[in-house]
Amino acid sequence: MSTIMRTLRNLRKIGIKEYAHQMQYMGDTKAGTYIASDRYGNKYYENLDDELPLRTRWVDYKEKEYDP
Repeated sequence: MSTIMRTLRNLRKIGIKEYAHQMQYMGDTKAGTYIASDRYGNKYYENLDDELPLRTRWVDYKEKEYDP
């Protein structure tokens, strides 16, 4: 879980819509630079400055629920 100040800073950076999306699907707020997307539509992000160590990269999956 993130701190209140980090959450408010990310809310200001990413906006209400993306904040709600991240809270629903990741349970945390993150703000960073879009790096790439793969052929499945997953989006990769990175933030080397403001994130905690080992939490600097993350993926926003296109399919929110895996259905084999």
